[in-house]
Amino acid sequence: MDIKEFCLAHGFDMSKCAVASGGGDFGMMELKTSPIEFLTLAEDDFDRGGLAALVNATTNVKRAIVGQLDQLLISFGYPSLRWNVPKKIERLRALGLLAPRLLRKVVDMRNILEHEYATPDLKEVEEALDIASLFVMSASAMFIPFDDVLEFSLPDPAAPENLVNRITAGLNRESGRVFYTIYAYEPGEYAGRCVGQCEIQSGHVLFEVMVKLSASLMLQYKVSQALDDFYTTYAQL
Repeated sequence: MDIKEFCLAHGFDMSKCAVASGGGDFGMMELKTSPIEFLTLAEDDFDRGGLAALVNATTNVKRAIVGQLDQLLISFGYPSLRWNVPKKIERLRALGLLAPRLLRKVVDMRNILEHEYATPDLKEVEEALDIASLFVMSASAMFIPFDDVLEFSLPDPAAPENLVNRITAGLNRESGRVFYTIYAYEPGEYAGRCVGQCEIQSGHVLFEVMVKLSASLMLQYKVSQALDDFYTTYAQL
């Protein structure tokens, strides 16, 4: 049963709900070489100076950024290692997870170096290092930890016609997949009784806007836009 059928079966309209973050402890997957390690190598290269060091610093800056893109996407169940950089950035934007437009500058620097044999100057590499540091550190800080529970509640939970007055969505990772488990609760004392559950798999359009909503609530950044995106996407299912 998909989420729309699930909600209809329980007389619950998610598009009319208040939404709150319920906390959680969802963390990032570990990579063989972490973005932080590539960033450290880039900084060491830059400090050494000279042409070879600048070239290596540029290469390691891109590895740090692309590694961070992959770590975020893999953590949410996406097979991003097979994707090109524009697709990685596109999916991260859909998820609402830190993909600044400035990242394109760093990627372009590496592309120029490889395909046009141009050497970046000292100022360009320094700027790229600053961008990479900001991106990697911000992404890491966001996952200490990531709030992985959303709570959806009706404005009048005590209304007699409500078969279900609350739904929770918990983010899970197991057996190589990532998904939200949705629980429906009927009215009652304390938290009420759970009367059903379903799943929303990674890659589903509603999965992406729910991750985006969690990130917005955590950061208190563009929450209204994230809510509008969620309600619009849900209505279109």
